[in-house]
Amino acid sequence: MSRSEMGRVGAVRILVVDDHRGFRESFVSFLKQIPAVEIAGQAADGQEAEEMAIKLSPDLVIMEIKMPRCDGVVAARRIKHRRPSVRVILYSMYDPGVAECPALKVDRFIPKQRLCEEILPELQGKSGEPVSYEDRRK
Repeated sequence: MSRSEMGRVGAVRILVVDDHRGFRESFVSFLKQIPAVEIAGQAADGQEAEEMAIKLSPDLVIMEIKMPRCDGVVAARRIKHRRPSVRVILYSMYDPGVAECPALKVDRFIPKQRLCEEILPELQGKSGEPVSYEDRRK
């Protein structure tokens, strides 16, 4: 397997899930500007996200809550059940309330309008260096 096939060594492998193609592609373009990020894949709904998360084993799934076929909450539960080491961050225009997040069994909720600014600390440590996800892969 070549280095390009393996992706960037030490990069955070991310699966981005949103049913709005334009938003999803714009967000992926934003993430690609971050040096320690590798886009593992993109999905348009929760069912596709679950299948891709099992197949691709990303480090992090960033997923919209409201989607057709299978919403982000159901998909997050299924992904966390089958791949507990995968971090899942849900986002939405509609805030489910901080109190509901532990019940969602996800790592974090971010309001969609603040996604770009709030995702950076998730991908960087306090020093500004990329967070290592290597230990999660073992």
